Amino acid sequence: MISTKITQLNFYPGNARRGDIDMIADSLKANGQVAPIIVNKGTKAPDLANTIISGNHTTMAAQRIGWKTIGVEWVDLDAEACRRVVLVMNKANDAATYDLPELTELLGDGPLTGTGFTQDELDAMLEAMDHQSDDLDDGGVGEDFTTEDFDLTVQCESAGQRDMLRARLVSEGFTVD
Repeated sequence: MISTKITQLNFYPGNARRGDIDMIADSLKANGQVAPIIVNKGTKAPDLANTIISGNHTTMAAQRIGWKTIGVEWVDLDAEACRRVVLVMNKANDAATYDLPELTELLGDGPLTGTGFTQDELDAMLEAMDHQSDDLDDGGVGEDFTTEDFDLTVQCESAGQRDMLRARLVSEGFTVD
């Protein structure tokens, strides 16, 4: 990681991702920067010289907490490769899932500060696992067993959030009405 002045860097133009800057800032305060952001040198794409192609929100969070420099890994990509990297870095995060028992065990091993998770979230996961365990105890065929689909209603803060959630669920094989 090469320490670089944040003022020398450019944010990727048109980055569609909206990150949780406060969560990232909390992690930076608690843990420091443990991975570099990725910045394009610009030899192959002069319009994208010094442009962040992975880590735009980490950089914003670093600025928010007053950092003047940030750790950078420099790459030299053409404009099309930069575009693809921006997209795949965001999509890969969207496509990730959790092994709930592993996650709750990891979260239960220490304080939650700087993890991005809250105690309420951990409690909800543990409760969901308890209910799942209860369903498995009777083979999933309890008094309330039906062959019908199970419905879930989710309230979103915006149409954009709703559309992203819908796309993510469809990409994971769920039917969304």
